[in-house]
Amino acid sequence: MNVIYLSGGCGFRAQLGYPKQYAILGGKFIIMHGLELLQRMPEIDKIIIPTNDIKQVETLCGQYNITKAIACQGGETRQESVCNAIYHVESEYVLIAEAVRPFITEEFVRRVIHTPGHFVTPIARAKSSVVQRRGGYINRDNVGEVQMPQKYLSSLLGKAHIKTEMENATDDAVLVIDVMNIYPTVIDGIEENIKITTPLDLKIAEAIYEYNRKAEEVL
Repeated sequence: MNVIYLSGGCGFRAQLGYPKQYAILGGKFIIMHGLELLQRMPEIDKIIIPTNDIKQVETLCGQYNITKAIACQGGETRQESVCNAIYHVESEYVLIAEAVRPFITEEFVRRVIHTPGHFVTPIARAKSSVVQRRGGYINRDNVGEVQMPQKYLSSLLGKAHIKTEMENATDDAVLVIDVMNIYPTVIDGIEENIKITTPLDLKIAEAIYEYNRKAEEVL
């Protein structure tokens, strides 16, 4: 199965002065944590990396022996990056993952792969009450934050991107639901699968990394 591994963001909200996927976590760039995991998995045969720095990605892949990866030009938006990467997809189904989610596990990725459905997305269930800005509320048992990776029938994802009138969809699940009127098979995410976006997220990621490292030492 092919993977689109999103790595085109500028990371302004992280306030680093450079893209957050190149921040250091556990002695290596954040981008490398997920790449090394996907490289190890026999289920994955191609990793497509849309990026705005193709040379740097190719250099890193060479240094870390990431042989399954190819880099392609990223877009100005997430939606454009996915659209650019779709042209390189060769498998019937494709995963979409994010470089700034360094705590995915092989077990979790396999669960997404093997869950039946043309469109599979994990979610982190809401823990707090959810109130709408303009009044009203949503039952927290009915909502959750989207996690990655997601699985798509490649032809479905491609058609959604061709047909959409959205200009900056924040997520492909939103795009497919809106354009194709197809709803996902939803599975539970994993708590540590955070998306690193802000300076606080970087601190939380460091804490998770240290916790995992110490847990492995005990084992």
